Amino acid sequence: MFSNEYIEFLINRGNSEQNQIFETKNKLPSDFYITICAFLNTEGGEIIIIDSFENGIIGLSDADLNILYEKIKVGLESHINISPKIRLTIKFLNFYEEKILYIKVPIGQSVFTCRGGKSIYERRGATNYLLTNINDQLRVQENKQVYYPDIKIIKYLNESHFNLDIYNKALDLIAQTKASHPWLKMDFEQVMKSSGLWRVDLYTRESGYTIAAALLFGKDEVISTIFPSFRIDALREKEGYDGYYDRDTFTTNIIDTYFRLMSFVGKHLPDIFIVKDSAKIGIRDQIYREVFINFLIHQDYSAGLPSKFAITQSDGTFTANGNKIVFNKNIDPDNYHPFPKNPLIGKFLREMGLAEELGFGLKKITSLVSIFSNDKPQFHDGQVFFTSIPPPTKNIFNQDVSPQIISDFPLIFESQIKNNKDTFQKVTDEINQITNSPQSYKDDNSQKEIIQSVDDELNINVKSQNENRTNDEIKFEEIYKNLFDYANDSKKTRLINIILLLRDTQYSTTQNLIIQLNVSRETIARDVKTLKENKIIDFKGALKNGRYYLSEKGRVFANLLYKSSYN
Repeated sequence: MFSNEYIEFLINRGNSEQNQIFETKNKLPSDFYITICAFLNTEGGEIIIIDSFENGIIGLSDADLNILYEKIKVGLESHINISPKIRLTIKFLNFYEEKILYIKVPIGQSVFTCRGGKSIYERRGATNYLLTNINDQLRVQENKQVYYPDIKIIKYLNESHFNLDIYNKALDLIAQTKASHPWLKMDFEQVMKSSGLWRVDLYTRESGYTIAAALLFGKDEVISTIFPSFRIDALREKEGYDGYYDRDTFTTNIIDTYFRLMSFVGKHLPDIFIVKDSAKIGIRDQIYREVFINFLIHQDYSAGLPSKFAITQSDGTFTANGNKIVFNKNIDPDNYHPFPKNPLIGKFLREMGLAEELGFGLKKITSLVSIFSNDKPQFHDGQVFFTSIPPPTKNIFNQDVSPQIISDFPLIFESQIKNNKDTFQKVTDEINQITNSPQSYKDDNSQKEIIQSVDDELNINVKSQNENRTNDEIKFEEIYKNLFDYANDSKKTRLINIILLLRDTQYSTTQNLIIQLNVSRETIARDVKTLKENKIIDFKGALKNGRYYLSEKGRVFANLLYKSSYN
């Protein structure tokens, strides 16, 4: 976009309805914020700042560029210059051998003011036109309100209707993202005005808190009064969509709803890890952060349709919510010009560090999904906005340790077993004699005592059979033989992977094992049965959401398995 040819095109176009060139060194022109205000209230625009046009284009020095950048950055934080607050794209560009400052101003999401909220400008040709006539002001206001329902004022809404604990939680998140954020030094009323959540309606000249403020910070009873049908359901569906295993219903503010949705995902979906710079990074939360923020920002809360997030039996997911139609078609994230639905909500969530810039979220979802699935996510803009995330289809098991273990074990230990065949047979006979004896387990403690006594007796017998080999070596080879004696190479690989995965992650669900090993549910069922029969793993919890853990015997074996791979 920023080629020399494009910059030359902007310069040759000169000052126009969507273009402005300023000549300065290190001071902002007096009409700088007026121009930004006018662009915001009309069709957006582009600003170029250079030193001068004398003898051709003379660019800015590095010092001037930095000074201007800091002044703009600080100036945009003040509601006196521009209100409500806006983010702009600001870049240092090279135009042949000269340096210039480039600013992209989007179409405003609401009516913007400057000069302390006293003036409204729009762009007409190359002129910033001050709107003093109420009819002109109402015209601009009407153009915005057609598409932005969250800017509507709720006449009798006041501070007592807000949950200030949620407001303080939001400010804490802003402080974590940007410790110097100006809102952190403002009181509640100042933040509401600066963010546009409190505004003046030019239709009626009424002022007050907006629908966006109510949805972000309103008490539950306030939200249900404004939107009686407001509800978001989160479901863990059964196979065939004939019911659900788990359900949560939200009728609370957007901020709490977001965190409860993320908690629901954490409860029912395994994380998916990738290795980056030798560190494991979970991408599940990154994906669903984007999904849920998009879900919450772009809803039509007045549509009367309950919204839904569902996890299917295959672990694919989808969201469905009421929507003000813009495109009425499937959306291609790579060829998509986003349109804001609730800009005040979106802006506040961006300040909290939860939302991306408009349009970037769908691209990020698509990129992350490609890591674990051959299918693409689907986005449809219609009467109901629909987002679908496919289930995993790729094998993404962490390969930074496993390949060496998988490739070496069958050769290393099968050769050891062959060389010690006589000893192995004697040890196996001892094991069978002990472990086949009937046992009665009354509780966990008695079970541990019996297992310990078996281990003690086994250790004594093993040591007497072969004084030159350690108990760990004998026990390891015995477990290895029992597990893998009748297993083919692919099953050996899977069993080793499961054991090492549980060693690394502490626990796992059936679905997570399916994802990590890229095999069917039936194959995993057979593998975990083998491991349970050999007392390597235990299953804890309810059938629908329980987890597999290494047993005490399994942890010892896993550590020896890991250690032996490097010896």
